[in-house]
Amino acid sequence: MISKITDLDNLKGIRISTNAFFIKKIYFEKNINYLFKNVITISNKSKNTIQIISKHKKILELFGVKRFNSMLKEKPVIKPGKKITINLNYSTKSKIATIMGYFSIISLNNTKKFKAYIPQTKLSLPEILN
Repeated sequence: MISKITDLDNLKGIRISTNAFFIKKIYFEKNINYLFKNVITISNKSKNTIQIISKHKKILELFGVKRFNSMLKEKPVIKPGKKITINLNYSTKSKIATIMGYFSIISLNNTKKFKAYIPQTKLSLPEILN
């Protein structure tokens, strides 16, 4: 398990923490893919109610870079002092990868948009680290 937490000052009162886990190997058309789970917790430490609009992420692995920009199906609203958890699954071709990205967020009190950066997370098989 790999865990990271963002610095509160850089995100206008939004704290994002991540926990990454290796789940299993997947055999797909004579290729091996590795399935990882990333649990992202978003805490609103500001005085404003916020809404997450979209997520943008980039996966760097040995076989290239994957970019994903997506609108969220449910656009969660987070009130001050509350937090939510988002579970994301990743499939990679290499045993080691890095995820980086951000959430596009709007403050519902003053309609200002900003980016809340997700801490850079490294994914690796447990056998690689030992």
